[in-house]
Amino acid sequence: MSLHIESTEDALAELKKQRVKTLTAAISVSFLGVALMGLLLYLVHIIVAIPEDPPMVAYATQEGDNPDIDTPEVTQTTQRPSSSSTAAQVKVIAAVATADVAVVNPDIEVDVPSEELSMGIDIGDGFGTGTGDGDGGGIPGIISKRCDLNDRMKRITENGGTPQCEEAVVKSLKWLQKQQNKDGSWGGTPQNYKCAMTGLALLSYLAHCETPLSEDFGETVLKGISFLVDQGVKNPVISLVPQRNEVSYDHAVATYALCEAYTFCKQMDIPSIANLEKVVIKAVDRIIDAQCPNGGWAYSYNNKINPDIDLSVTGWNVQALKAAEHGGIKPTKGDIRSTLRKASSYVRKNVMPDGKFAYKENGNMPRSSLVGVGVLSLQMTGNGSDSAARKGLDWIKNNVKTLQWGQGSGTENVKSNLYMHYYCVQAAMNRGGDVWTSYNKAFRDAVLSGQNADGSFRKNDVGYVSGMTGKSENIYRQCLATLMLETYYRFLPGTGEGTKNS
Repeated sequence: MSLHIESTEDALAELKKQRVKTLTAAISVSFLGVALMGLLLYLVHIIVAIPEDPPMVAYATQEGDNPDIDTPEVTQTTQRPSSSSTAAQVKVIAAVATADVAVVNPDIEVDVPSEELSMGIDIGDGFGTGTGDGDGGGIPGIISKRCDLNDRMKRITENGGTPQCEEAVVKSLKWLQKQQNKDGSWGGTPQNYKCAMTGLALLSYLAHCETPLSEDFGETVLKGISFLVDQGVKNPVISLVPQRNEVSYDHAVATYALCEAYTFCKQMDIPSIANLEKVVIKAVDRIIDAQCPNGGWAYSYNNKINPDIDLSVTGWNVQALKAAEHGGIKPTKGDIRSTLRKASSYVRKNVMPDGKFAYKENGNMPRSSLVGVGVLSLQMTGNGSDSAARKGLDWIKNNVKTLQWGQGSGTENVKSNLYMHYYCVQAAMNRGGDVWTSYNKAFRDAVLSGQNADGSFRKNDVGYVSGMTGKSENIYRQCLATLMLETYYRFLPGTGEGTKNS
């Protein structure tokens, strides 16, 4: 049954008369409004034209006040310079406090490294306001700060670094550029973790905000991303040897790099890289699907219950998932946050009473080289302040006194094992305070001293590279050292808060 109204001729005529009345009234009101507006403007014009004495404002001063306070000049660079001279300076404005009176902010002059610096993309502070915990609505603030040279230098000096750290990173990236294979990969044979080495190299560039649009390294980065995407399209995992037992290392590190690349490309409107999003979702799905019942991961993704579940490979999978979470990636086979919570329960089972972490759960094979892995994994899963993480951080502070390049080898080597230091430097920076101050002294100058004039790093124990030799080992050492020096602007110090923006 429908409800309708039937109009008659008389009703239509009455409606027409009403419309005419309404229109006439509206026109009258409009004319009246215009007249009133004209009168108002006329009155305002007369009032403004009347001269009056300028107001005088007097300020009381205290004895010792300095009336000649200079306002610091803040210069924002909007160009992408192709080179920097040795005399170039970066001006850093250091604000130490907020007050109700004018305060002079000291200008800290920091020498820019003499190497030619690639600026990446100058997006500065105004780009993205996300914290990394949302759905990818903006690049996390700390990531955007990698992309401005002034801000990067400021963070380096504030966190205990030196201009030489930036110079060393740029030299390293140039060396890595020369080592890239024609197909866009890094490393040696497929069996030597070529996808993992490519992922680490890409992470080194992305940490410095080098993207496919960068002036000096753009093509290098684009070729690396394309190589990994190609493998992800062709294979169930990102690896040249998907049937290999240790494929989890290849896949997890490559996924970590592609998730960061995806975040940059999406939020900076970089032209779409074919299949990048598709491969990233597929790769994250594979990690979630391969998580073992106890929360850890094994060398192989094909058997969830096997003796190869360990903290080392779990650490790389956790980093990959954290990068995916920051990028707002939506997997189809599960939830990233719940997967990370499950992973944290596994990591806790590996902590020892003295702060070391075991290779396998329940105290099986405790190792110094895994303390940083355990702490960083807990920080990235949102548990950086629990007792297990605190024990590990205390162990780092009390036992890692210095990094001695080229001294010692083996899993218990705390002097020069770069695998251990790669994790410890991140865990310490995330914690901040005296833990970071102590650790910064332990690693910074030692890493700088290990670099050759051509940007490469001298031979040193890299740790956990079973069967890795030659070209891949050199790339692994290079990337670990570079990522360590980039920690100054990859993380925010202070009670694990850096993991929200890493």
